Amino acid sequence: MFSLSTTATLHHVTNLPVGTTFQHALAHLQNHDLLIRLDPELAHYESLPPDPANPQAKRYKVTDHMHTLPKGLWDTTVTFEAEITNTEDGIIWVIKAPLGLLQRTTWRLLKTETLAKEDVGVMEGERGEWSLVEDVEISANRILVGTVRGKCEENWRGIHGRYIGHLKDDPVRP
Repeated sequence: MFSLSTTATLHHVTNLPVGTTFQHALAHLQNHDLLIRLDPELAHYESLPPDPANPQAKRYKVTDHMHTLPKGLWDTTVTFEAEITNTEDGIIWVIKAPLGLLQRTTWRLLKTETLAKEDVGVMEGERGEWSLVEDVEISANRILVGTVRGKCEENWRGIHGRYIGHLKDDPVRP
C-alpha cells in the first residue's frame, strides 16, 4: 500500500571554536531569542502562553518567509508553533506547522573527542573541545517533507555559522 506520509532525518555537526567552554556555548544555545533569530527566513515571532501538558517548554508563534515552496501550497509566509525545551546539553525544538508538518530538532553540545570520525571534520590542531550536533526528524506528506528537507540542507551551515559568530562576538564567557 502506498503511503502519502513519510519521515526524513538529517544529521549535522559543527565543531565549535577552540577555547569555547560548554557553559558559554550552552548559554547561547538556550537563548531562545538568539536561536529563533538564527533562522534566515524569520519574519517575526511572539511568545505564547505555556502548554499545561508540557510546562517546561517555551512556546512561540513564528512566521517565516517561504519563497521556495511550490506555488499554491503555502503563501509567501508560513506561521507555525514552536516549542523549545532546554536540556542538560542543549535544546529540543519541536515545530508544528500547517498541513500536518511535524519537525523535531535536537541541538546538543558534545565533546568533539566522543564523536564518530566522520563527524569531526577538522584537523586535530584546529578542533575545539566541543561540537554542536543537530539531529532533525521531519514528518509530513512526501512533497512537503522533500521541500522542508531541502530548506534545512540549504540553511544549516549558515545557521550554525551565525551561532558560532555569536559565540565569538560575545566577550562574556561564564
